Amino acid sequence: MFLVLSFGATFLWLKIGLPFFYPELIEQQARKQTATQQAADKTSEDPAKETPGGPSNGTQAAGAGTSDTPRELEKLPEYPSRLITLGSLDPNASTFMQVELNSRGAAVAGLRLNDRRYRELTNRALPLQLLGETNWQDTLSFDLRIQAIDQLLKPHRVSLDTVNWNVEEGTLTDRRVTFQYPSPDGRFQLLKTYELLEGDPKKRDTDSNGYCLNVTLGFRNLTGQPLPLTYELQGPVGFPLEDLENTRRFLTLQAGFLRSGSVRHEHLTAKEIAAQVTSKGRAESLQSPVRYVGIDGQYFATLLVPRENQADQPWIVETQPQLTEPAEQKDASRISLAVLSAPLEIPSGQTVEHGYTLFAGPKRTALLRPFGAEAIIEYGWFGAISKIMLAIMNFFHRTLYLPYGLAIIMLTVIVRGAMYPISRKHALAAKKMKEMQPRFEEIRKKYENDKEKLAKAQMELMKESGFFSGCLPMLLQLPIFIGLYQALYVSVDLRMAEFLWIENLAAPDRLFRMPFSIPFLGYDFNLLPMITVALFVVQQKLFAPPPANEEQALQQKMMSYMMIVIGVMFYRVPAGLCVYFIASSLWAIAERKILDFHDTAATSAKQKKEQSETRLAPGAAVPARTRQPSWLQKLMSQLDAAANPTNKGAQEKKKN
Repeated sequence: MFLVLSFGATFLWLKIGLPFFYPELIEQQARKQTATQQAADKTSEDPAKETPGGPSNGTQAAGAGTSDTPRELEKLPEYPSRLITLGSLDPNASTFMQVELNSRGAAVAGLRLNDRRYRELTNRALPLQLLGETNWQDTLSFDLRIQAIDQLLKPHRVSLDTVNWNVEEGTLTDRRVTFQYPSPDGRFQLLKTYELLEGDPKKRDTDSNGYCLNVTLGFRNLTGQPLPLTYELQGPVGFPLEDLENTRRFLTLQAGFLRSGSVRHEHLTAKEIAAQVTSKGRAESLQSPVRYVGIDGQYFATLLVPRENQADQPWIVETQPQLTEPAEQKDASRISLAVLSAPLEIPSGQTVEHGYTLFAGPKRTALLRPFGAEAIIEYGWFGAISKIMLAIMNFFHRTLYLPYGLAIIMLTVIVRGAMYPISRKHALAAKKMKEMQPRFEEIRKKYENDKEKLAKAQMELMKESGFFSGCLPMLLQLPIFIGLYQALYVSVDLRMAEFLWIENLAAPDRLFRMPFSIPFLGYDFNLLPMITVALFVVQQKLFAPPPANEEQALQQKMMSYMMIVIGVMFYRVPAGLCVYFIASSLWAIAERKILDFHDTAATSAKQKKEQSETRLAPGAAVPARTRQPSWLQKLMSQLDAAANPTNKGAQEKKKN
């Protein structure tokens, strides 16, 4: 019965579900089969005419309209090896990057950003390199592979990605260049044009044009008949993996697939790609028309975006993830990708062009929005709160010119100040619970042998103390904490932001490098996590009620041990987070002490007033001069009134 139901469900999905939910996949497969069948029909009609998957025996047919007599393979043209540089490393340039192009394969050999904020972590004198050469099969970004032409080049032990292409001198400028290479059989001329776009240097965080490199592939048919063609284009290669020892975000393949006029975002981590390659020999390809596809890290991204509309006639039908540099820790593997085109038909004597845009820059919403790729910034569950936190922090930094360390402290003050009414209720509830410990101990002894009555009595006592009204509102702070935590992790502005001895607020503070490695902690001595945990311990000692029995004493002892575990967990978090937690803990301690002082002062004033009234004889006149409250007492009264509107109304009524 299980097998029958399984086969039945599969049949219904293939016949009804798949065409209904994914009609574009069915149409894509039909177009692919039609194009393949047409190519096969043409080959069967004229066997002497070579197809793109044609002869590899060193002979070839002449171009259309010439004799069909086989001729020997001519000597390949030899072009000089050259390195072309587009753009500049000048921070004031209108292009935000410098690109090095190698005539070998007419591919991108290196790409560096010229913004002073984006430098190499290991050497701040060097601009950040987002693309570069690797040892992986000597492959470069935008290498082109065409099976038909590579088969003709194979006897010469070269291919399109290893042979030197010719530089068209008339097209060479500081922002643009065109490479060309003729196919050995004389039927095609291949063109590859690179052009850097200009942006506004004053709007580096919002103008995406300066981070774009346009790549145009041209296929020129030199014969008198239409010719089919299929190509494979290499995606970004050499994307860096920064601060491997402490990073939280490894490399990921990001893709936006077109479906019914919208973009569906998907991603594939380096760990997943490495696992597929290890188990199956290659990663599973992604077969959908793409809006964008690329590789990203924690703060930067390189995205390949087709310039024409892919929804009507998509020319990218498959994306192949690649494992370029495997690592023992699969998360730390380096990855890339290649895109496969749909079968093309090049008209006689004409040129078909496919245009791509490479975005290589920081992950900012304004920069990614033109490509529909905002989803690659992972703000987490509370994305709206994270964006608000970042906006406040950037306001202090860009408007008031505060360093990001102080901006985080000011953000902490705003958050804690806004949450004062809630934290006050929590503090009062905790204090009342502390005062009611003897009553808890009494009911524990009274109902020692009746667990049900004990639980009921404890619940009633908690309601009486206001425990739930004090603790439940604290849950409202959880989204703020998580949102800020995630915001600090994804903000590229905190990368390499300095504060005190800290060189990078997005990484551990690294006070100094130890000569030995501590298990789970590494070589770096990080001071801020220790201060953070120490303040947590102080809070626990100050605010925890004294143990009423051995069970509570054991619980508090276990909490002390837990602090060691928390210290290990916090040891490698970014310094910016530790600055926030330290500022928040100091605020909480000061807030609790001020509340205690306010309550003590209010109680003392009330007692003095009662004592003075009892000393006065009946009918005696009350002294005209009364002691004015201090500024701190006035401030605390105002805060009390803001936190408790009911009390405020009662005080005003009492005044009247």
